[in-house]
Amino acid sequence: MPFRRVCTFLVLILLTLAGSARGQSGRGTLIGAITDVQGAALQGVKVTLNPGGATAVTDATGQFTLIGVAAGQYTVTASYAGFTPYVKVATVADGKSVRVDAALQIASNKQDVQVYAPRQGGELEAINRTINADNIINVLPADVITSLPNANIADALGRLPSVTLERDEGEGKYVQIRGTEPRLTNTTIDGVNIASAETVRQIKLDIIPADLVESVQINKTLQANMPGDGIGGSVDLRTKSATDTPTISLEGGGGYTNIIGGRPVYQFDGTLGKRFLADKKLGVIFSGSYDWNGRGINDVEPGPIVLGGYDERDYQYYRQRLGFAGTVDYKFSDTSNIYLKGLYSLFHNYGNRWDYNLSTTFTTDGQPDGTGTSSFGAEIRRPIQDLGSLQLGGRHTISRSLLSWDTETSVGRTRDQGYSDASFAPGPNSNLQAIQYGLDVSQPLTPKLTTPSGVNVFDPAQYFYTGQRINNYYNPEVDLGFGASLATSYNAGSHASIFEFGGRFRNVHKFANQDTRYYVPTAAAGDQSLSMTRFLNNFSDPDYYSKKYVFGPAVDYNKVTAFTATVEDISKAQLGNNFNFIEKVSAGYVMNTIELNRFRVVAGLRFENTSEDDAGNTAANTPSAPTTKGSYLDVLPSASVRYAVTPTSGLRAVYGRGLSRPNFSDLVSFASISPGGVRTLSSVGNPNLKAEHADNVDLLYENNLRSSGLLQAGVFYKHLSDPIIPLNTIVPDPANPGKTIIQTQPQNAGSAFVYGFEIAYQQHFNYLPGLFGGLGLSANYGYSASQVSFPGLNPDGTGNAFGRSDKPDLLRQAPNTWNISPTYDKRNLSVRLGLSYNAANIFAYNYNDSNAGPVVFNNGNPDGTGNTATGGGIKGPNGDLYLYSHLQTDLQGSYNLGRGFTAVVYGLNLNNEVFGFYQGSTSNPIQREFYKATVGGSLRWSPGHER
Repeated sequence: MPFRRVCTFLVLILLTLAGSARGQSGRGTLIGAITDVQGAALQGVKVTLNPGGATAVTDATGQFTLIGVAAGQYTVTASYAGFTPYVKVATVADGKSVRVDAALQIASNKQDVQVYAPRQGGELEAINRTINADNIINVLPADVITSLPNANIADALGRLPSVTLERDEGEGKYVQIRGTEPRLTNTTIDGVNIASAETVRQIKLDIIPADLVESVQINKTLQANMPGDGIGGSVDLRTKSATDTPTISLEGGGGYTNIIGGRPVYQFDGTLGKRFLADKKLGVIFSGSYDWNGRGINDVEPGPIVLGGYDERDYQYYRQRLGFAGTVDYKFSDTSNIYLKGLYSLFHNYGNRWDYNLSTTFTTDGQPDGTGTSSFGAEIRRPIQDLGSLQLGGRHTISRSLLSWDTETSVGRTRDQGYSDASFAPGPNSNLQAIQYGLDVSQPLTPKLTTPSGVNVFDPAQYFYTGQRINNYYNPEVDLGFGASLATSYNAGSHASIFEFGGRFRNVHKFANQDTRYYVPTAAAGDQSLSMTRFLNNFSDPDYYSKKYVFGPAVDYNKVTAFTATVEDISKAQLGNNFNFIEKVSAGYVMNTIELNRFRVVAGLRFENTSEDDAGNTAANTPSAPTTKGSYLDVLPSASVRYAVTPTSGLRAVYGRGLSRPNFSDLVSFASISPGGVRTLSSVGNPNLKAEHADNVDLLYENNLRSSGLLQAGVFYKHLSDPIIPLNTIVPDPANPGKTIIQTQPQNAGSAFVYGFEIAYQQHFNYLPGLFGGLGLSANYGYSASQVSFPGLNPDGTGNAFGRSDKPDLLRQAPNTWNISPTYDKRNLSVRLGLSYNAANIFAYNYNDSNAGPVVFNNGNPDGTGNTATGGGIKGPNGDLYLYSHLQTDLQGSYNLGRGFTAVVYGLNLNNEVFGFYQGSTSNPIQREFYKATVGGSLRWSPGHER
């Protein structure tokens, strides 16, 4: 498109400024460390050198390096919001390294921060890193992450501007940034892509404990020296590093959730770190985390009641996370070091599920027709997921250049230790075979099928074991990669500049093995040896769904597996999405940074070549596609300009082009079928999928407020080409004449756009009198709007793409998101309230123009589509599938007991917020889950936080 070509041309012009470099002699290096008066490292301090205007920002250990400094005398200024600036004159000599260390004093002005508690220190770090970054970022340091009861990394990120979450079992799972779906969010550890534990690109962040990392950074705009993935944004997990001050932090605690009889929660965390040897050359730090989360879920699903009924489901979960992270680094000198960083996290997402299914068809006037049935199911879930990353690298100053290199490997896996279910159905002579249900929709959010007198759908004597399904699954990914970059300083006239180039190679090997087997009993249907009464456990849930529904007895799955009088049903056995996929990405970039008085300009070009190869499975009698094999080259320009309006405020304009490759499971040539009655579901791969691309434009104003505050307000626009959309079509079932298959296949669908604005505000009101001086507020709001067009796709032959003539919103685009977090910090007390909201958004496209009219009941589904009713319009029961809006209230308080000890109490999900889906409008609920509130407490010991 012309806009992209113009941007690429401008980037090339900016890069030519590097040609102004002169081979000047007489260069040295300025290095140093910035701490507070207690010796704790300060990350995000901006160090400025005048004349020339060269700048550097301190890293996690408080270190900074300015390379290629011309010999001479300079004024060195270290600036950090909330602290008094440090100014010193330093003389740089030819070929020498000059060290400037500083211990910054907390600002004494009453308008500035007076109490430097752990969370407030983390907030100051976030402000400084955000203001001093070259791209637009949001930062969550560890002290901020742990100031609310965040179960994992995703939960913490959901509190940032324009960030929403896809949740699972009451916890955040995938991160969605600026109205884009999870697939468009990239995840890295210390700047390097990591393997996924699933067959999708996005990283399942509920695997990683919340306090295992030093910080989490969201990059909302990309630079040439970053991976090109991440149209929505990029999440970077930063591992901890040892500082000059020893690190000791230990915590243990527990909690309780009042659901399904009560479920416990407990966790243990610890970090130990220190530097050793002469001049503290060797640094070692190690962190560990363990938590056990006994979740319970009350849930009613899976569809609008007028489409056939619902399940009453009860879940018991035993979620365990075990994580380790560590860094070892060695300094050969002040200008040369190597490091080894590692992170590993293991997640057992074990659970049990029991469900009663109540279903019926309807007469043409929308009433149950007397053919209703019920059934019971019991399921065990034993998936194990893990993520691991190991990175070896170094940084070395060579004359006027800085060489950085790294080599890494990562692994992500899902393996199933028993994902299987057993089914129970009414006996041949049971009165549950043809139930004349009544329909009660007096409470639209909790619709019910009521039973006539004498019919008890919860009587276990009415049900008999009919079979078992066992799923075997293993899905690993192993990544290997290496990269290097060289940054060289030069002067463009009198302006300090840096030219940087580098490259990276990544080899991805992802494969999946899956098969499903079915077993049926050898005894005849209704035989007493199969009675559900033989398999019962002692589980009960009298308060199920706040007593809006009734839940019956449940089955002990161990008794089911011990039942041996079964035989395998070969006719139903099937292979799933099995593949063996290899992807290689070779990348290179050039980038130039220049200080032009009040302007700081960063421009670059990145090149990424992708090659793919796979041999996949195709199930019999289903659509197939050729094997994936090929390569393509992407050119990704980027440029940012920051103008310093005042010393504490600025305006940024940013352009960047990014890409998102298709999910592994979408690219491979497989087809899997899930048979069932008149509705058969099929998933089909598409090796012809193209990568999705986006041109991204941002404009942002930011102001570093007094009293350790920050105000940001900005707008963004993303134009997406070839967006990948799951396409649902109804096709004939070749194995069953007269029946149909609802087939899902991903397709590239024309173009789309998303735009919006976001505003963030953070302030401590230390200037208020007395006790009010402890008040603070962190708040943000994000708005987004989008539209997708589907030209060229015409599955139904009507001329309408996707069978619909409208242009809906993008998947996962929540129009409104906000977070409000009042805080209070005074003396030894620290309290934070977290209110987090995101509006409803489309989870999957379901509507088509054939459902534009009123609801029509099919009286037993004569059309073979699997639906008992059609029509209703875009807001009806056949509308798009939406995620409910989500407003969650969390609270945490801590009290400093002295000698490094802190007592913590918390409340999670205090408002018992619902999670689920609806079809078209909230009057058509298809899933509503409740988890109840969790309350708990812990004791921390961290003598380094005594400030």
